Amino acid sequence: MPLTADRMEAFAGLLGHADFGGCFCAVWTHAGPGWGTRCRDAARPNLAATRQDVASGRKPGFLVFEGPELVGWTGAGPRSEFPRLHERLGARLSDRTDAWIVGCFALPAAARGRGLADAILDGVIARARAEGAGCIEAFPTRPWDEPRSYRGSEALFLRHGFEEIGAEADGDSRTVAASGGPGPSLRDRDSQILLMRREL
Repeated sequence: MPLTADRMEAFAGLLGHADFGGCFCAVWTHAGPGWGTRCRDAARPNLAATRQDVASGRKPGFLVFEGPELVGWTGAGPRSEFPRLHERLGARLSDRTDAWIVGCFALPAAARGRGLADAILDGVIARARAEGAGCIEAFPTRPWDEPRSYRGSEALFLRHGFEEIGAEADGDSRTVAASGGPGPSLRDRDSQILLMRREL
């Protein structure tokens, strides 16, 4: 169900949960200096930014329901709805104006492990095809990284017919764990942000 002004409270309730990081799907449109501070700000400036974008007509994605229950969110839609993609690692490798993008999946912990990401991606593919998109693009990390699991995994997109088009070294300042347990860490320079694409 597309996010519209009358559905903002449901969106705010879902993305405001402790399972998520205060992004409110503004990373593809409003990220910049001070982004981490904005995500931690109790005043929720990212929610205000997305609310304003929706009020102005931008369509940042879809609320996901199972029957009457809201179980997730995907930041997905025409590339034109995500104006800062040209600045983002992986995404900036593409100039396809006929692309839809899948920027994120937001599933509360209670909704995970049930194949919802696959079902959501199937739905986005069908919607993009129906609306005349030429392809769909996504930007997962390799290796998979829990803090960026919102991007979806390389394996998820491969299952749905996506191919790797390009990759960029991860330029973020974090150090990410190479595995879920103890052991040596993996520096950002050893991880990549991918551009993956499925032609429609």
